[in-house]
Amino acid sequence: METQKFTQFGTFSVIILLPILVFCLTMMCISGFTDPGAFIVLAFVSLTFVVCLLIFNRLTIYVNNISVSFRLGTGLVRKRYLISDIKSCRPVRNSPFYGLGIRMIPGGWLYSVSGLGAVELSFKNKKSVVRIGTDRPEVVSEAINRFLDDSKYEHTSDFEDEKSYVLPIILVLLIVVLPMALIIYGNRDPEVRPERDQLVIKGIYGLTIQYPDISLLDTIGVLPSIKRRTNGYSFANTFKGNFTLTDGSRVKLFIHKGIPPYIHVSTGKSDLYLNLKDPAKTRKLYKSIQR
Repeated sequence: METQKFTQFGTFSVIILLPILVFCLTMMCISGFTDPGAFIVLAFVSLTFVVCLLIFNRLTIYVNNISVSFRLGTGLVRKRYLISDIKSCRPVRNSPFYGLGIRMIPGGWLYSVSGLGAVELSFKNKKSVVRIGTDRPEVVSEAINRFLDDSKYEHTSDFEDEKSYVLPIILVLLIVVLPMALIIYGNRDPEVRPERDQLVIKGIYGLTIQYPDISLLDTIGVLPSIKRRTNGYSFANTFKGNFTLTDGSRVKLFIHKGIPPYIHVSTGKSDLYLNLKDPAKTRKLYKSIQR
């Protein structure tokens, strides 16, 4: 028999998610690469909202004499239930407190992208129910019950739940792998290149200092007290970017705190402190800049 298809557009989800995504993309364009830290954070947030839009922009239910299935958005989340395993189906109206999306509710799970209407499936071999959001709950329920009444298939003991593993992989990448990659990248030594006419620090918050502008070059064993981060990266004992000291002065840091010596470079207008994870390499870098 031909499969019946019922699609609900995720109006509410799109209205909530799209403006936030547009705002993040606008801020990315404004900040550009002048502030790499903000750019990376905004890119991460934007990617998260893109994935959410791909999932919650619509919900499509498929009904035939074999199964009831549905998919969210482009199909990153999809599930399938055998007709022979379904005990009953009824139209319901969700409580506003249940919210939208993929939610655990009293007695089971809810999958919804907009509105409060849904159909509730109960099963022969499990106590929990499943609510699938739709803007036509009576029509969808009637279609499912028609097949339940006419079903002549034997009941199977295994509950079939077709899952998509694409979404978990994406979420793992977003929630675990990407932040870990940013931390690993941020904790690396800065790439410092003493060139013929200038000192170049590449990477996140990098800068270039002309040698004639340097009024002070020295090494110190103790850092000035850091009050707060102005616009920079900090994790554990790694500090990169713009920071404010307790005396109110603003400095540029590329340091691993607690691993002296530190190279202090002053141009009269700004101060820079930097070091590497290996003290021997820091001293070698200092001599290279001196030359």
